[in-house]
Amino acid sequence: MVAALFHVTVGDRFWSPARNLVFDAYQRFMPRPVSRFPAVIIDIDERSLTAVGRWPWPRTRLAQLIEATHKLDALAVGIDIIMPEPDDSPSRLFAGRSELSPTLRDALAQLPSNDALLANTMRRVPAVIARAALDGKPKGNPVATQTPVIILGESPLPHLHSFLADLANIPEIEAAATGHGYVNDTRDSDGTVRAMPLIIAVNGALAPALALEILRVATREKQYSVRSDPSGVVGVQIGDSFIPTDGDGRMRLYYSPVYAARRISAAAVFNGEVKPGAFAGQVAIVGATAVGVSDVAATPANSRMDGVEIQAQFVENILEGSHLRRPPSAHWWELLSLFVLALLLILFFPRHRSIQTAAIFFTGTVVLAILSLVLFRQYRFLYDPTFPAAVNTLVVLLLLFAGFAASERRRRELAAVLAEQRMERLRMDGELRAAREIQMGMLPDPRAIEGLPRTIDFYALLEPAQEVGGDLYDAFMLDEIRLCFMIGDVSGKGVPASLFMALTKTLAKSLARRERVPLEQLLRLVNDEISRENPAAMFVTAIIGILDARSGDVELCNAGHNAPILLPSRGSPLQLDGAGGPPLCVDEEFSYTIQRVKLASGDCLLFITDGVTEAENEHQARYGAARAIQCFAEERAVDAAAACTRLHADVKTFIAGAPPSDDLTILALRFIDSKA
Repeated sequence: MVAALFHVTVGDRFWSPARNLVFDAYQRFMPRPVSRFPAVIIDIDERSLTAVGRWPWPRTRLAQLIEATHKLDALAVGIDIIMPEPDDSPSRLFAGRSELSPTLRDALAQLPSNDALLANTMRRVPAVIARAALDGKPKGNPVATQTPVIILGESPLPHLHSFLADLANIPEIEAAATGHGYVNDTRDSDGTVRAMPLIIAVNGALAPALALEILRVATREKQYSVRSDPSGVVGVQIGDSFIPTDGDGRMRLYYSPVYAARRISAAAVFNGEVKPGAFAGQVAIVGATAVGVSDVAATPANSRMDGVEIQAQFVENILEGSHLRRPPSAHWWELLSLFVLALLLILFFPRHRSIQTAAIFFTGTVVLAILSLVLFRQYRFLYDPTFPAAVNTLVVLLLLFAGFAASERRRRELAAVLAEQRMERLRMDGELRAAREIQMGMLPDPRAIEGLPRTIDFYALLEPAQEVGGDLYDAFMLDEIRLCFMIGDVSGKGVPASLFMALTKTLAKSLARRERVPLEQLLRLVNDEISRENPAAMFVTAIIGILDARSGDVELCNAGHNAPILLPSRGSPLQLDGAGGPPLCVDEEFSYTIQRVKLASGDCLLFITDGVTEAENEHQARYGAARAIQCFAEERAVDAAAACTRLHADVKTFIAGAPPSDDLTILALRFIDSKA
């Protein structure tokens, strides 16, 4: 436990540099494959500055670039440039020139500002403008208004990277933009950008990343949703698309190489060198990469990558779902690997020579490394093999210095204990298997009921939750035309329940054949007999019934059991009234009543135990009686065996491999009128 806490808290931060080296190496040697470029970079590069002029350009020129990009059918245009100050428009540039005539001054004053022209362009184009979140208190302009967001679940704000202020564009440009996204990255202590926040908190409000806003605008959505729980952010949803994130709202990027095909020079756009419709189905991001005007950062794939390149790859990771994943459970899997390998070393060292222990350590380390590579390559899952390997290196060194005499003595003692436990387990397993065979042998073969008329179709199946269980069923002929049947469920599971089940079944069958009394009196006799000596205070829910093979009349007595389900040959299935009494062994004086059911030809009665209705899946949702009825809603004309097997299969599909919560028994009776 101490090691686990150390790894998850202090150890995680201490070991991050070594872990990042491994994960960065994976990205360099196995970069993300790229088959298409959903995000294209409109590159203000050296060629563009040579052709158009030095940076910064007049915003009229930037407006022309945005307009031209949109005309090439880009779904949205992201502008990875922040413009917090007004541009030098003609009236401002010549304000200090006294030699200008008043007429010329008036003409210049009438011209719209460069910012106004850019704003007009942005109103016609689905454009997303960049912002930057800042630490510290706001200075000057207040924090900008954010994109509408819906929070699903807990508030994600406590888990996000938070800022108190932001650097936004001038109000005229902010108001004209369709979307506003933040370009902040979350660099690690070594300055490398391994993850990007999809959402951040700015002055207590949720704020989207530039990449997220570009995709929102491209899909014409008015808002986005953030799904979170008490442990943190689960993901972000835009329309029907859900984007999973880490708990702090970040996404770990899987980088590809810097491909020239991802970039289009701004000069090429201005000069008409790009084919019409070239950006169809793509989003475009305008950014500056020329020397002296670009922002660069280190990434796992490249020691110097342009910021606009990171934004484009961010968009690709979102759209392709190709981002890397390292959930909080990764720490525990690494700890489990550490403990499993350490346990193997500790167990094997006393029994083998040092070189064999070293071989085990080497093999285990190689297996962990291969597993890590496979998880990265196939599933983009970041599993760190270095921490288990490093800690187990210390384990090996400690074992090598241990005393061989004490180790050998301990090995012999442990071997003796393990052998004894193994034999005891084998003995218990053998006894339980024998008990299961005996118990299952007590149940009648549903296809070999002696004297069963052709007008009755009978089938049943029982599946214990453990080796033996407490469910029961029985069926036998009272005479040539009356079939007596029973289904029950003993409280509890395992051996005690199986013994009580055997007692109940035997007494019920014996009394039914010996005592020719009405059904309600029979159930009371059974209740009296099994209640006499019951020190464990166990009880049984049961239904005892009699079916007349000529008329289809059914008499039922219910002692606290699940109500039967009627599957009519015509009409919808329904659950019969569960009227009855308490379970057996609860009230010795209770007088049970008879419930009568008339079966038409083809009608089927279905009886189940709690193993059906209380079956739970991995989310702890219960199967329930309503689902059992729904199982037969579409196809109803089934024989008894098909009804049992269909319901059993539907229960297994529902629990999807989850362990059974109780014994499961299904019994079906179908009446077939010989005159029909």
